[in-house]
Formats: sequence, C-alpha cells, structure tokens
Amino acid sequence: MRTVLRRALLLLSFLAGLAPAATLAAPALWRVSDADSSVWLFGSIHILDKDRDWRTQRFNAALAEADHVYFEMVLDMDAYATLTRLSMLYGRNRDGRQLSDYLTGEQQETLQAFLDDHGLQREMIESMRPWLADLTLMSLTLATGNGGENAMTQQAGVELVLLDEIAEERRRELETAETQFRMLAGLPDDEQVSALMRTIAASESPDQALGALAELWHAGDVEALARTMNAALGPIDSPIYRRLLADRNRRWSTEIAEMLASNEDAMIIVGAGHLAGPVGVPTLLSEAGFKVERMDYSVAPPGAAGRPSRRR
Repeated sequence: MRTVLRRALLLLSFLAGLAPAATLAAPALWRVSDADSSVWLFGSIHILDKDRDWRTQRFNAALAEADHVYFEMVLDMDAYATLTRLSMLYGRNRDGRQLSDYLTGEQQETLQAFLDDHGLQREMIESMRPWLADLTLMSLTLATGNGGENAMTQQAGVELVLLDEIAEERRRELETAETQFRMLAGLPDDEQVSALMRTIAASESPDQALGALAELWHAGDVEALARTMNAALGPIDSPIYRRLLADRNRRWSTEIAEMLASNEDAMIIVGAGHLAGPVGVPTLLSEAGFKVERMDYSVAPPGAAGRPSRRR
C-alpha cells in the first residue's frame, strides 16, 4: 500500500517513463531573476528507470549552489504513515458506497475490460473513490508497462533520486500531503470519474505511452508536454485542470516571487507539466515582470556566468 500511495502522489502532476538511451539529455531548466537575485526551475519526471542518464552539468551546478531545494512535497520515510492515514480519510468510501456506484453500466464494462487486460482484481479498488482508483491504476499500469511491455524493474523519480543527496536542512516543500489529498478529494464526483475514464482511454494511446512521454521530457520539448497535459486532463478551463495545474501554479508563482524578494537562493523542482503551457509557472512569472530564461545543456554552467555561489 505504501508503494502505491507514494506512486500515486508522485503521479499527481505529470507521468512518464523511459526514453531511448542515445538521446542527449536536455530536460527543461529555467532561471528566473529580478534585479538582484535568481532562482532555478526544473521540470521533473516522477517515474523513470534508475539507470536513466538525465543530469546535465548545468543542473548539477545549480543544484549544488542552491541553499534550499523545493519539491511539491517531500516524500521521505516519515511521510508514509501520513499517506496511509490520509488515503483512508479522503480516498476510501466510508458510507457504504462502492466505486461501481459512481459509474454507469457502460463505464463499469470499460473499467472491467481494463482490469482484465492488465491482470488486476476489481476488489483492489472497489472501496476507493474515483480519484484514488484513478491514480492507483495509473501508477500500477505505468509501473508494469502498457499491456505488459516496457516494464520498469528499477523505478525511481527525479525527486526520490535527489532526496538521497540533499541534506534534510536544505529540503523544502510547496505543499503538504494533506493539501494534495484535499485537493483531489474536493473534485466533483463526475470530474473524478471523467479522469478515471481518460486514464483508461490513454492507456491505449501511443502518445501517452511510457517511452513517448519520457522522450519529450528528456529532450526538453515543453510545448509538446503542454499538449500532452491538455490531452490527459482536458481543457484548461475544466475544473480538474484548474485544480491540479492552474491554481497550484499561481500559488507557487506567488511563493517564488516572495523567494526572489527575499533573495533566497533556491531551486524549485516540480512536475514538468507545471512548467508548460499558457498557465505554466515560467509563463506566469514572465507575465509578472520577472526575467525568465530557458537554460539548456548547451549553455555554460552557473559559475561560468560570473554569478558567485553563496553556498558554504
């Protein structure tokens, strides 16, 4: 259960998997500046193979330079008990209802066919509300590969890899587990069901396959990522898109502006989908008047630009 919960939370923002090993790494990295300070934004991927070579010289230098590293949520060992408690509180039906009670007859048939195709048991998710069933199925099918292919036997995400090397005193989080669970649980039931059905439909789409999504991330193709997010979540004016992306991006942009105002030396690492499109964090910060620069592997690392490191 803890593994499923951890994957489900990591899948909250953006999902992807493996990319061809020969592709030159260039995941999206931005520097956001005001008159006298700057912070770094990195679009992460939440599930990938542990052997994936994605780090660049510039990313490593920026990470080492940052006094504080912000994640969406710090998923360390202490967080697991909280995740289990919150999943029971917000993700399980406690009034006798079953997942089937949210679905039409046609939707139940679609769900059952999906479960059969992936060798999954209905009892595993029947007591869940649709949003938790959605993330659980998404997590399990990504972990094993669509139709049993491209299975990931050594899973990790950018955040989990980095937690091992970032000292606890440098870690910060933009949200708590409670915030994230309440956000998902607060979606209208019909929106939760729609998301579940989109997940099932996307499992058959080559554009949503593990390799296809990860290749976009690995190459730093931000615009294609934005289009993928639109396909996965629906229109940008839909309740689920606003709640999962737009509203959170606006809150985070306000926090980043406060970091710049206080000259905080920070790196912000969030799902790549949050940094793409018309309501992406870089766009919002640019519209707020900050200088936003896309920094890729072809640009010299931070020290070469003359910006002194404040790390001690």
